[in-house]
Amino acid sequence: MFFSCVCWIYITAAKNQCRKPKNTIGSIVADCSHENLTQVPKNLSDNITVLILDHNEIEMIKNGAFSNLNVLIDLTINNNKLKSLESHAFIGLTSLKTLKMSCNNLDFIAYTPILFSFITNISLLDISRNMNFSNNAKLTTYYPDKALGVLVNLETLAIDLGPIPVFREGFKKMDKLKVLEFDKCKVEVLNYSTFINFNWSIEYLHMNRCQQFVKAEEDTLQHFPNLKVLDLSDTFVHPIQAFQLLKPLVNSSMERINFHHVNDESITNHSAYSYEVNITKEMVTYLQTICVEVFDISKNNIVDFEDGSLLTFNRPECFLNISLSENRFSLFHAHRLENIKQFFNRTQNLTKFEYSYIPLSFINYPSIAVSNLTNITEERVITLPSSIKEVHMSHVLHSGQPVLWKIPPNAIINRFDVSFCVTVDQATISNGSVIEYLDVTGVDSRVVFDKIQLYPLFKLKTLVMKSTNLYITNKHEKNIFTFISGTEKLDISYNFLWNMTSDIFENMTRLTNLNMSNNLLRAVPLAITRIPNLMELDLTSNLLTNINRTFQEFFDVLNTRNGPFTLHLGNNAFVCDCTNYDFIRWLHRSNITFDANKTYKCLLHNSSEINTSTAAEHFNELFAGCDSGVWLKAGIGLIVAFIAIFFPFTLIYSFRWRISFYLYKRFRHTLEKGIDVKFKYDVFVYYPDSELAWIKYILMPELERKWGLKMCIEHRDFPVGRPIADTFADCIEQSRHIIFIVTSSFKNDIWGQYAVERAKYHHFSQNLQKIIVITKGIDMEELPHDLAVLWKDLAFIAWPIDNDKDLENVWNKLRLWLFLNHSN
Repeated sequence: MFFSCVCWIYITAAKNQCRKPKNTIGSIVADCSHENLTQVPKNLSDNITVLILDHNEIEMIKNGAFSNLNVLIDLTINNNKLKSLESHAFIGLTSLKTLKMSCNNLDFIAYTPILFSFITNISLLDISRNMNFSNNAKLTTYYPDKALGVLVNLETLAIDLGPIPVFREGFKKMDKLKVLEFDKCKVEVLNYSTFINFNWSIEYLHMNRCQQFVKAEEDTLQHFPNLKVLDLSDTFVHPIQAFQLLKPLVNSSMERINFHHVNDESITNHSAYSYEVNITKEMVTYLQTICVEVFDISKNNIVDFEDGSLLTFNRPECFLNISLSENRFSLFHAHRLENIKQFFNRTQNLTKFEYSYIPLSFINYPSIAVSNLTNITEERVITLPSSIKEVHMSHVLHSGQPVLWKIPPNAIINRFDVSFCVTVDQATISNGSVIEYLDVTGVDSRVVFDKIQLYPLFKLKTLVMKSTNLYITNKHEKNIFTFISGTEKLDISYNFLWNMTSDIFENMTRLTNLNMSNNLLRAVPLAITRIPNLMELDLTSNLLTNINRTFQEFFDVLNTRNGPFTLHLGNNAFVCDCTNYDFIRWLHRSNITFDANKTYKCLLHNSSEINTSTAAEHFNELFAGCDSGVWLKAGIGLIVAFIAIFFPFTLIYSFRWRISFYLYKRFRHTLEKGIDVKFKYDVFVYYPDSELAWIKYILMPELERKWGLKMCIEHRDFPVGRPIADTFADCIEQSRHIIFIVTSSFKNDIWGQYAVERAKYHHFSQNLQKIIVITKGIDMEELPHDLAVLWKDLAFIAWPIDNDKDLENVWNKLRLWLFLNHSN
């Protein structure tokens, strides 16, 4: 049944209300957290079994505060200001099993045998994060063994660990204690006597975040022979000491050994150990004998390991999970390659392998594999065990010979993450194997489709291909996704895509989530209409100016047919003018789900910026003249035609340059003054690296020193450390004109193509005034297609070679074009 109860209390003349108790499968929960309570509510229902008082202002618990709650099982008072507990504070809690009072200000003197005598049946006590060790640094901490000793049924104890802890004989009475957790830890020395008064019943020892160097002797765990879990994560004992601690556990069976980040550069000045760690056979002598299911040695600055050490175990069949991430050793050279191959061959039950964030080489590594799968020798083939479920090899950077990763028959892998992994440049999957989630982010698409033979993957549910240079593969007009027809989620963001073949998503009938954000799309690709079951589409951070009526209707149909359809459109180049008023109206009438509350930035016809919500609110005002604009354009056309027919052609021809220059200069000056256009640069120059000397010694002296123009060039004006794509976009936007220096290498220049796309956008939005192309050593017929499509908007100059007369004409032509659009 649902229990209806409202908790009312009166404190300092203010009325506070706890949330209504609710049933949760046999429990009645009263949640009074975040209510600014200063004392325990007095009128709680006696039927509640769970009481949550977290995040309040309670400083004291008085006698009898819970006297009527004799069926209460769980009591949580975390994150308050508790300083004292009266001796009979817990009277009446005869059924209590769990008591949590972490993150308060309780000192050990607050705990007495009388206090805990009323709750001797509890099995879990959490009093961690209460002690202030800064006031008694390096003093001996005596733990309240007489008070805690009455809790003979306690199974889990979470408590703080002082700099010099002393656990006296009263802890021997807690013979059911299995879990010992030290979450707030300031200990400096661990030795044989530290835990001497604990029973052998301890199976789980967690000692985390002791982030100063801890001297640990090898017989510290002598009193815990039945230990199943040893968790020292983020406790700085150094790997040498951590491995030595395992001596009392030789030949035992354990669930988990967690040595994550037991080494840190900050402790090397206070110890005799080196920050760079080389694992030796002697160090792992005890570890090799232990049958352990989960082993974590990540983030320890391990730079190497001896042959037959780190990956050599007496019982490798015990392993379920191993993590070697965030270190600095390679698995793919010399004896290490042989060791990992043998490890995989012998780990019959391994389900998870982690080897990520390994910075072996950051520069000059081959981005595209050139070897053929048939050329990989057998000694460089690594076969994963058939039991494997998760593979994490993300951000592994190395140089050297490639390896071939082989996925065996009938393996069912839930997650295969090789994002930004240069090592996985060759892979193959056997027939019958299954991968459900594949992340190849940062791996060049030519490698993915040509070298990594992970197909057909008809059962692949999620494919992530961010930053894979997919635009190069897409140029070949291949139907590149034919082998993943069953995929439900596809992420192809950050791929410089500006167009897509109409059949790229052919037969992807199960695709429901598509992420194409952070590309260069100027319109929604027609290929989207081939996805019948699409439910979420992300087009954030593209170059869209609107959503045309065809796609408006298509998205509405998807929303009606497939259920809630979500469309992400933030950070695009939307315009709010007469060509786009139907989009503004649809955006705020459609029933599909948009991000950002349907509010996106857009530009008005005068280049001022508003948002689509404001445009919708003032729709009649902003778009009232859209229909009359048609007649205005027709009238202007008739006038232009009349002038073109009857004006004396000879007069125009004779004075064409003077008339054009004068009229255009006056028009531009008036227009820019009216809309207050301000440019940081007069001209942005895009050039290949081979032309830097020509730019520096020929072009710059003429334009800057003689003509007084301000240029923007990459080698001088680009800031250090900022993403180059953002810098290109900003510099082009802040320039009045753009000059492209085009040579034979331009058609293969990725950033050149990107600069052209940005120039197109800013030219069409009327921010960029002149696009000038200077060709050097190529004919006009060889002009790249990306520039040829702008033929009518370009100004061309074929730079002469050793011809002073032609050179003078070229300079005059360039000066005319630049100053024709430049007003002082």
